[in-house]
Amino acid sequence: MTKTENSRRFKRIYLDLPAKLTVNGIDEYDARVLNISPGDMAIMVDANVAVGDTVVAKISDLDVIEGRAVRIFPDGFALSFLLPRRRRVQLTEKLVMRANPAFSEGLSDRRITSRHTTGDQCTVCRLPDGASLFVRVIDMSVDGVSVEAPRKPPVGSVIHIGRSRGVIMRHTPRGFVVVYNHEDDSTQADLCAVQ
Repeated sequence: MTKTENSRRFKRIYLDLPAKLTVNGIDEYDARVLNISPGDMAIMVDANVAVGDTVVAKISDLDVIEGRAVRIFPDGFALSFLLPRRRRVQLTEKLVMRANPAFSEGLSDRRITSRHTTGDQCTVCRLPDGASLFVRVIDMSVDGVSVEAPRKPPVGSVIHIGRSRGVIMRHTPRGFVVVYNHEDDSTQADLCAVQ
């Protein structure tokens, strides 16, 4: 085992998954995940990425992850995650299920937190470009919210919905789903209803 492997905080799982990257909020690339842990991952991509660049990675069938490039190697780079504890726990559970398919059989469709409807509640989103978007809440949990919206910002966009910051994880026929990025795990979604 090398010194680098000994010094890692998390054990990596070797996967081969497609990913979509957004670098510094501008450039988009197709990529592949080589290996991943709850704290970092190695990505193979044909892109000019520098140490310190911010990256949002949408990993097929796994998650949308924010982080910073910390090491460059031929044909790719290593990404260190910027995840709050709750999101890191969720990612860890997903990785454990992927690494132990026999153990995880029948569990893949279970939500980590229950969702509930909010009636006819509306709120405003602040988009990365500073524009505002009025949306109607379909359902929500402590970890995210599904909204009906007149337009759909790109998957991976960092967005403020009400007073909560999150990342657009996927599009739906009616709008999109946001996963909260709580800086403080005690903070819950505080959606300000529009009258």
